Amino acid sequence: MLGATAGWSLAGVFVRFMPGLDGWQINCWRGFWMSVFLLAYLVAVYGNRTFAKFREIPLPALLTVAGFFSAGSTLYVTSLTLAGTATVSVIGALSPIFAGVLSPWLTHEKPSLASWLAAVMAVAGVAIIAWDGFSAGNITGILVALLVPLSFSVQTMMLRRYRAFDMVPAICAGGFATFFLAGVLGHVFGGHPGGGFQVNIHDMLLLALMGPLQLSIPLVWYARGAKAVPAVTLTLVAMLDVVLNPLWSWLGAGEVPTRAAFLGGLVIFSAVAISIFGDRLLAGRRLQAA
Repeated sequence: MLGATAGWSLAGVFVRFMPGLDGWQINCWRGFWMSVFLLAYLVAVYGNRTFAKFREIPLPALLTVAGFFSAGSTLYVTSLTLAGTATVSVIGALSPIFAGVLSPWLTHEKPSLASWLAAVMAVAGVAIIAWDGFSAGNITGILVALLVPLSFSVQTMMLRRYRAFDMVPAICAGGFATFFLAGVLGHVFGGHPGGGFQVNIHDMLLLALMGPLQLSIPLVWYARGAKAVPAVTLTLVAMLDVVLNPLWSWLGAGEVPTRAAFLGGLVIFSAVAISIFGDRLLAGRRLQAA
């Protein structure tokens, strides 16, 4: 999961090299190349059993993971057009809370006290980082932004619930769905004659690199991580993306993070550590007390 989060955090670096594209165009072709790479990965692993692996996944799980992946990606782009980036970031940090509330029903895992504490800390950490640019936004933007962490948390919990299956095929299907959805919506909302499909050759080559490196490989690790890591911890580790994204900009472009970014990042790192190690420490203290 740490490897997956490190890969996701490269998004900002790639976007810097494509200033002429909007979210619809990036989301469209990033999703396409992600799924092409995932399909090639599945063929390399399973050979002529590849499509059997798609059929092995229970249909509700396949449709839910693919649907929520596509919906989350599309809603994220939409939310950025309706509310400020800081607002969307803070609301996005609610995914561990959603996972904690829903996991008893979807994964039959009851979050511990340490997990709840870590989830609240993660939201606080993101809020500290985004405080300077925070804007309330309109109610529509906030409602759409709320659907982003909900989509991510449900997708995560379904991967966790159906961990007996290889769920990479479901994510692959979601990428192709995102390609068509973002492509069409790029025409409706982006104002491009060719919709989200309209991309020049230079940017297409970058997107063909971004898809595998920033999404495909991390998502394979993400699906594998879901086999062993509880849903709340999965979503909390993913919050490290908020810390790593500005870190790469600092190292690569010399953009020094603000003091709030350092403080918020420390809070988020602490939250993840509590989620991973908190239960063990508490259990050890109970045994010592006994």
